[in-house]
Amino acid sequence: MPLLTDTFPLPVLQDASVAPAAREPGPVRAWRSLEEWQAGGPGREALLRELPPGAATPPEGLARRTFLQLATASLAAAGFTGCFRQPPEKILPYALPPEGLTPGVPLHFATGMEWNGRTVGLVVESHEGRPTKVEGNPEHPASQGAAGIFEQASLLGLYDAARARTARLQGTEVAWSVLREALAQRATRTDGGAGLRFLVEPTGSPLVQAMFARIQERFPRARFIPFSADLPDGSVEGTTLAYGRPLDVVHDVGRAVVVSLDDDFLSTLKPGQLRAARDFVAARRPEALNRLWVAESTLTLTGAFADERSRMKPSQAVALALALAADVGANTGHAALAGLRPPGTTLGEAQRAWVREAAKDLLAHRGQGRVTVGARQPALVHALAFAVDEALGNAPWLVEPVAQPVGGTEALASLVGELRAGQVDTLVITAWNPVYASAVDSGFAEALALAPFRLYHGLHEDETAALCPAFAPATHPYESWRDGRAPDGTESLLQPLIAPLFPGAVQEVEVLATFAGLESKSPYALLKDLWRERTGASADFESRWEAWLGVGVVPDTRAPRARARLDEAAVVAAARPSAPPSRGLELGLVLDARLYDGRFAGNAWLQELPDPVTKLTWDNAALLSPATARRLGLEKGDVARLELRGQAVEAPVLVLPGQPDDTVTLALGHGRERVGPVGQGVGVNAYRLRHLDAPWGAPGLTVTRTGGHHALALTQEHWSMDGRPLALQLTSGEFQARPLALKSLQEDHERLYPLMPMASDTHQWAMAIDLHRCTGCSACMVACQAENNVPVVGKDGVLKSREMHWLRIDRYFLGDPDDPGVITQPVACVHCEAAPCEYVCPVNATVHSDEGLNQMVYNRCIGTRYCSNNCPYKVRRFNYLEYQQREPLDRLRQNPDVTVRSRGVMEKCTYCVQRIERARLVARSARRDILDGDVRTACQQACPTEAITFGDLLAPASAVKRRHEDPRHYRLLNNLGTRPRTVHLVRLKNPAPKRGP
Repeated sequence: MPLLTDTFPLPVLQDASVAPAAREPGPVRAWRSLEEWQAGGPGREALLRELPPGAATPPEGLARRTFLQLATASLAAAGFTGCFRQPPEKILPYALPPEGLTPGVPLHFATGMEWNGRTVGLVVESHEGRPTKVEGNPEHPASQGAAGIFEQASLLGLYDAARARTARLQGTEVAWSVLREALAQRATRTDGGAGLRFLVEPTGSPLVQAMFARIQERFPRARFIPFSADLPDGSVEGTTLAYGRPLDVVHDVGRAVVVSLDDDFLSTLKPGQLRAARDFVAARRPEALNRLWVAESTLTLTGAFADERSRMKPSQAVALALALAADVGANTGHAALAGLRPPGTTLGEAQRAWVREAAKDLLAHRGQGRVTVGARQPALVHALAFAVDEALGNAPWLVEPVAQPVGGTEALASLVGELRAGQVDTLVITAWNPVYASAVDSGFAEALALAPFRLYHGLHEDETAALCPAFAPATHPYESWRDGRAPDGTESLLQPLIAPLFPGAVQEVEVLATFAGLESKSPYALLKDLWRERTGASADFESRWEAWLGVGVVPDTRAPRARARLDEAAVVAAARPSAPPSRGLELGLVLDARLYDGRFAGNAWLQELPDPVTKLTWDNAALLSPATARRLGLEKGDVARLELRGQAVEAPVLVLPGQPDDTVTLALGHGRERVGPVGQGVGVNAYRLRHLDAPWGAPGLTVTRTGGHHALALTQEHWSMDGRPLALQLTSGEFQARPLALKSLQEDHERLYPLMPMASDTHQWAMAIDLHRCTGCSACMVACQAENNVPVVGKDGVLKSREMHWLRIDRYFLGDPDDPGVITQPVACVHCEAAPCEYVCPVNATVHSDEGLNQMVYNRCIGTRYCSNNCPYKVRRFNYLEYQQREPLDRLRQNPDVTVRSRGVMEKCTYCVQRIERARLVARSARRDILDGDVRTACQQACPTEAITFGDLLAPASAVKRRHEDPRHYRLLNNLGTRPRTVHLVRLKNPAPKRGP
């Protein structure tokens, strides 16, 4: 097949053997990894061959450690029977009355999940009382029907056999009633709570906040100290500086121009970002593109999506914000802002040019822009962004703080001081694992032992539990009654799907109720009483309560916009003494894109999920730019010693194109010591380099090569399709100038095999994936894994390219390794009409359905793998080992509508055929045909940006038919004549026009 570049210039994989300097001007070169870019001579064949090294090695079984890693999500306690119990209180299916349970027919319940103090609304599918799948609640403003990786993978956490099961008191296992009695004794005090302290996570739950208030009223001298690894949040401190009081900023990025300063709002890392991603992409219509400017200190999904991206060291953020404020102030009559200037040599010429052009774009779109800043940035950067927005008439969306209590690292430091002074006799910890996640210089772990009575309430016997003689195991969110608030303040009720799998587990509100004097009431009664009181005990409360439970959202509860006036003088005054950035290496700490702050380290789905940017699994690594790596003499996999302020860790190096020079980025959340077999000892504990006054990194880092090497399991280097048109990207101008550029990828071509006739004239199923909307967040991958019972294989399996994901997201770099563009492309079985796999199967295990699906008959498959060898898309997966563990907890969480595959069979994407059949049964019972939208695949339903469309090509008005006829569509590897039923749509970029100074 000829290279696509022989026909027209599009960014595709090109010949990597040609030295960069010798290439003719033409299409932007795309490549998977730095090694591929550099490949030449003897190493080229090994890097670009179709299958990676070791792929054909016969399996030798599982080592004990690997077996435990894979099986921990399914191993049950001795004597666990696999039975389930519904909660004793009345719970209501989502939007349906509880008319009884019909075996085989799933029910859907509205609930939610809180982290970072905010709640995302969810709808959980339940088979015979077993939660089996998580979706977004379309009625909830934070999810709008989408679900990110944490929400999807939370299901595996429910059935985690490593969860804590029994309470402890003075190191001895006891019943909860015994521990509750001990807590009640601690609550019978007459000192007003002088020595009583609660270390809690900030929460938006009205019920939990009411418990805080009740305890504070009962014990006026008690204190609630906020703790979260995500603190301090610079936006809260920024609003305090700019508006005089702490406020929450709601993402409002559906604008014509968005300038992001180190804000990865297109990821799904935090509640509210699902909506932000959808709002931004909705404003990015191909016919009227918005523009995204990003300056960031490490490559993120938002930076990869940017039209104009600038690299910066972490210490340059303040200078860049000052320059942007000065440019905007000079053109809007704000003399005080115009007088701000960064130190002379702080920014490079490329960064200054980026600032000038971004300011011009904002000025050209007054009232239609937004400057957004990441939570890691200091308060001054946030305040300057607010000043710029206000000067341009782009007032930010501010609300009163949703999560309480408010505070940062100073609150923990104060608690440590009280512990050391002997002022705390009772410490109750409900915040997640502060011993592990606190700053290395906080002294919290050492000071904790000074509290005579210390209780920890947690989901696992983790690092904090090990230092607390009293321990109460926590219920999972899907076992709990609770309420919560979305980032915009919208309130919702969270109902349990199942009674606690481990009867010893209790809810946070039960622990707090003991100190509030309400221990006789159940969490359900406390929640219902609170909402009855809040609604004035109206006569129709019961009907309203059931409606709230059924829909999952309390109507008309969104917080009003806060009335706040910018204090520009205070912002300018704070900006005057700004210091220039330091020289030398800087450390940047980030929350991990898969494990968050480490609380998901025991989740095998998330450990094996490739990082959306680096494609790294089962590890974290020190990210270096190519230039910095060369200067330090480091290559991928080299182990380096990172030392900062006398603290050091050893971490493997990963050279990341697009990383700022002299900046080392390391993700938090790894290196856990007490987490269960899955996450035990995986990765490097970056908290050892975290300090109270520099929680997100600092200058002064030294990096030393140790001589060691560590194998990194990177999935992007698997399955080479060198030199072929894959992920395509054009500027909007180029696409409009050449409307027929994609013609050769849309038309039929000659084929080796005859075309399968369309046997059904009723339905012909197809899919379309719009690269213009895909951010690469990976929510679709975890959704597919949960829906289709896809197993994990462990790091050793990934190193041999034996990962089992039916859907993968390829990531390609474009152009210069130092500052490349990036494009992501979801790829699964494309259900070829002329499928090469079908003609080589000796037992007819892979066949074509009359509705256009390429099917796998597992009972026929004998594991020849001929189909995989003949598949040009490399989307078929072979079950080398018995990855599925047939244990009781594992059986509970599996989707009963999908076959659980055994060892020795091939498996792949089925277009969620079980959902097609379910929709067919529903339509038949209603005596109608399947309508457009009745069938939504798991990946489609989870996608935050609605990049995936599925439906019937024979339905004239179907959304998928429109996508298949869109001028931007193309068939992947179309020259092979396979006629894929999944088409991709080209991504369009909107770079800024070149203007004069």
